[in-house]
This record gives sequence, C-alpha cells and structure tokens, in this order.
Amino acid sequence: MQIIQSIREKTDTAVLYYSAGGKDSIALLDMLAGMFNKVICYYMYLIPNLDHVQPYIKWAETKYNNVEIRQIKHFQRDYYDACGFFREPNISIKPRKIGEIEQAVREETDISYAFSGMKGVDGYMKRMRLKKFAKSSYITDKGMVYPLALWTNKEVLQYIRLRGLIQPFVYDPGAISQGFTIDLKTMLMMRNKYPHDFKRILEEFPYSEKLIFDYEYKHRK
Repeated sequence: MQIIQSIREKTDTAVLYYSAGGKDSIALLDMLAGMFNKVICYYMYLIPNLDHVQPYIKWAETKYNNVEIRQIKHFQRDYYDACGFFREPNISIKPRKIGEIEQAVREETDISYAFSGMKGVDGYMKRMRLKKFAKSSYITDKGMVYPLALWTNKEVLQYIRLRGLIQPFVYDPGAISQGFTIDLKTMLMMRNKYPHDFKRILEEFPYSEKLIFDYEYKHRK
C-alpha cells in the first residue's frame, strides 16, 4: 500500500490496466478505488463484448462510483491478425508494442502513472522483468507501477475473500496465471458454458475450430 500511497501524493486519479475477471485486477482495483478520487480502468480485449467478461465490467462500475471503464484492443490482437493466428493474415497491419499503448494512454488521460497487477510469481519472464524495478519500489521510469509485485496468489485471493469482492474468473484451474486466450481449454469452456462467446471466437478466429476437431478426433479413437 505504500507504493500506492506514494503515487496518490502525486495525483488524485489512477489509471489501471484492468483484466476484468483476473484476481490481481480485482484486488488492485479495490485498493485504488479506496484511495484515489477517480480510477480509469483500461480493459484490453482480444475480442470485444464477450458475455463472460461483462459481469466484471458491470461489477466494477456498480461497486465503485469513482471508477470508469474504457476498452481498447489488446496489442496481442495486432500480432494475431498480422501473422494469421487461426485466421488469414493481414500483412497491412503494423502491430503496436505495449510501450506504444502505454504512451497513448498517458496522452489520452494526461496521467503520468499507470498501475498493473503483474506479480513475480506469475512466471519467470514477469519475475525477471519486475526484478529490474525492485530498487525503484516497482515504479518504472516511464510511470508503470506494480504494487503487487511481491504478492503471492494466496495473498491476493485472501484479500479478495476478506474484502468480499467478486470471485475471479477461472479459465484453467491448473494454471498459475489466468486470462482469456485462444486455446483448447478456453474453447471447450466457452462451447459448454458460453455458446455466444464460442460463436464469437469462431467468427474472429475461424481456424481455431481445428483445436476442437483434433481434440474430438483423438478421443473418438
């Protein structure tokens, strides 16, 4: 909380990269909403307006009267479209880098700092990236702030439980880090529980249906 307080002393508005159903975003949003006059959340989507995401966006806007949700296309979608990830490639697309998105958000909001729920325990690459910012209290020279850098998943879930917050969305019970992506487990879940979202996935990534085909063919043998 000291990291958050240090930014609050510089601005009364927080910017949060919000993953909607992710446990880290849920916990961090609660911390920020209680400390800042306003929190602007940027939800980066691979596919817009998915049914299973909407409850988390509505929850954030309803629970906190100082929260605004803005939605922008995830930079990863640029690479998917340009390279032809489960779809025809579009070589005219120039993929944006994460730094370009962060700069665009700074210009749009006129806020120098932005928060992320990234944690070291979420994977080797994230741990190595965060390690570089340890001496600066996990605040980068470009204004990215990582208050949960040293938290464990257990601590985040305990915070959510103690605060009575919405439960995170679980795509894969066996995965350390959760998030919407185009893979077999997500496709099977969407088909079984969120058929409209499954249809949207096939519209946006038509060749992803081969994941289902290969899975069912294997289990028919």
